[in-house]
Amino acid sequence: MRRKLTFAEIAQYLKHDEVWTAALFYGRATPTHKDIRLLAELLSLSVETLEEDFCSAGPPVRDVGHVGRDPIVGPLRDTLALYAPAIRSVVVENMGDGAISAPHTKVHVERVENGRSSDIRIVLESKYVQYQSW
Repeated sequence: MRRKLTFAEIAQYLKHDEVWTAALFYGRATPTHKDIRLLAELLSLSVETLEEDFCSAGPPVRDVGHVGRDPIVGPLRDTLALYAPAIRSVVVENMGDGAISAPHTKVHVERVENGRSSDIRIVLESKYVQYQSW
C-alpha cells in the first residue's frame, strides 16, 4: 500500500527536523540505527532492507554541484552571493573573525503569512569558531 507522507510527518515520527529528513531522502544525511528502525516501522519495510540500502548508497553526498536555474535553489544561491560580503561583515562585527562550520549547520524552513501572500523564512544556525592568534 502506498502512503503519501510529507517530510514533516516523517520528521515528526523520526524526531528530526523536516529539512534534515528531506536531506536523508536525497542522500545528503546519515541515519542512525534508531532512525533506520523507526523509518522501517513507519514505511512497513524491513530494517535489513533499509540498512542495506543506506549502506550500499555509500557516504552522504556533500558536493552541492551545479543547480542550474532551479526556482528555489538558484535564487537562494543568488541571494547568498549578493549579500555574502554584507553578511560576513556583520558576523565579524558581532562575533569576531572566524568561520562558520558547515557540518554543524542546522536549517529550518518556516511559512510566514503576511496578509497578502505567503513568504518564507529560512533560518541557518551553525557553530562559529573564531580564528586563533599565536
